[in-house]
Amino acid sequence: MLRLARAEDAGFVHALWTAPQNALWLDPPENGQIGDAIAEGRLMIWDTGQPAGFAALTQWMEGVWSLREFAVIRPGLGRPFLTAVLDDLFGPRAAHRVGLDITADNVRALTFFTSAGFQREGVWRECWKRPAGDWVDCVFLSMLDREWTS
Repeated sequence: MLRLARAEDAGFVHALWTAPQNALWLDPPENGQIGDAIAEGRLMIWDTGQPAGFAALTQWMEGVWSLREFAVIRPGLGRPFLTAVLDDLFGPRAAHRVGLDITADNVRALTFFTSAGFQREGVWRECWKRPAGDWVDCVFLSMLDREWTS
């Protein structure tokens, strides 16, 4: 079940966001970032009886959203979670466009999001510096409201 994150979810979100398996792919959260996202209604939780994933959203302008971070605790949970997030964005939040970026070497995520219907828009060369210090290319993807079918 998709729901808005609550204050008590902050520890779960931080632990998953900074977990070793996500270190190559997600920016570490800045101080206060999780609490702010919760307070502003921009952090979604996938709840399967307990939190099992999170999605951090940003609204750039009316109708234009970004899926900033997306993580689940185990394989198999991503597709229903993403479907619920997109239903929420293209439904109640009235999104026209949802975009995201992924490092070019994250083949699993690229395959996952393109198989869900996101379209590849382009590559920014060396757009992100990992905490370990290496620069990586970022692939930009998007989906428009008319392309979404749940």
